[in-house]
Amino acid sequence: MAVSKVIRPVNIFELYIKASLHVALAVTAFAYVSVMELGLSPDYFLFGFIFSSTVLSYNLTKYITLATRDSISVSPLLKWIGIVTAGSFCVVLALLFYLPRDTIIAAAGLGILTIAYAIPISEGRKNLRNIYGIKIGVIALVWAGVTVGLPVLNHGMESLPTAGVVIEAVQRLLLVGILIIPFDIRDYRSDELTLGTLPQIIGVKETKILGLILLSGCLLLEGIQQPPLSGSFLIFGIIAVVAALMVRRSMVIQSAYFASFWVEGIPIVWAVLLILFDIF
Repeated sequence: MAVSKVIRPVNIFELYIKASLHVALAVTAFAYVSVMELGLSPDYFLFGFIFSSTVLSYNLTKYITLATRDSISVSPLLKWIGIVTAGSFCVVLALLFYLPRDTIIAAAGLGILTIAYAIPISEGRKNLRNIYGIKIGVIALVWAGVTVGLPVLNHGMESLPTAGVVIEAVQRLLLVGILIIPFDIRDYRSDELTLGTLPQIIGVKETKILGLILLSGCLLLEGIQQPPLSGSFLIFGIIAVVAALMVRRSMVIQSAYFASFWVEGIPIVWAVLLILFDIF
């Protein structure tokens, strides 16, 4: 085989971030948190499906335009991302056979919403992302649907308290919205004004203040969901402090991986703390 045909090695960390493996792990961690807080039985087929479908959907929406350009020179990194995406597609197809029909239907609906968010429905039309002011709401809705809605549907809603599910979903909507703030602040100068992100509408400082207020609301909801002196509540308190610090330290000019690694890693830390608490 010619040397030019060999797929060259790439920076593993860069591949981990840019192939959406980190964000997929964060989404899966959020789903695990929902399962633990609602007292559900873990379904590792569902976790695998959530992880793989997140990799697939994120990579398609990020790289589909590049992949369809004839003139683009495909870098080794992009080739590896293509391999990861293809593998994720195969895993998603395989895991469909292990999930209930309602879970598959809901996942398909969320997938369509994700595609509509990033890709214009027809030539010359806007995608959902470019509709003024709804970016943060669409992302929060999809994440809440995947990380709360799918585990609940997969388990069956009949045996679950409606109030608990609603509280979990509302908290997830708020928390995802809060974690988007550092990304919107980072992109404040590069985003088109037609997006209508929070920093563009109310200002960077005011967005941070709003994020801290919403975080207080998340803490209140956690207190309703979990006993205030329980391990779960104390762990969320730690997560809330970390999230508050991240929002507070967010700047327009920030390090390369501040948002895409550290902020996006908060759900992973939350899940790990819950696992450690359950073990010890």
